[in-house]
Amino acid sequence: MKLVKWNPNRHYLTGFDSMLDDFFNDGWNLPTITRNSNWLPSVDIRETDDAYTISADLPGLKKKDVKINVRDGMLEISGERSFETKDDNGSFHRRERSHGSFHRSFHLPETVKENKITASFKDGILTVEVPKEEEVKPKGYEVKIS
Repeated sequence: MKLVKWNPNRHYLTGFDSMLDDFFNDGWNLPTITRNSNWLPSVDIRETDDAYTISADLPGLKKKDVKINVRDGMLEISGERSFETKDDNGSFHRRERSHGSFHRSFHLPETVKENKITASFKDGILTVEVPKEEEVKPKGYEVKIS
């Protein structure tokens, strides 16, 4: 089973747009900014045989600025980057760096160990490891004919 990102704007897609979205997008490629978010950190999701790894770029944040919650089969990453202010007399000519709150949510497959999820934060990169359950292999046996 693969992870599928929830797209809150999906209900706005109609007809041809919906068909293109289904064909070209698996749900991870198009980030959406929700009403409660001012910016969205870039995220990579990698799958191995044993786990999913979610890596998020969070430059300028500290570990204490980020929260990770798991509830109802959803992994939620949220936080806030403060607006840089200085009390000198200079003025900005351009401001391109995003700031404010963010919130990312990911549906978790039923085959993950939710209670074993771990996270680390180093050099502005949050890494969340979501281990998979060992696959339950069907037990079979031969039935003797009498």
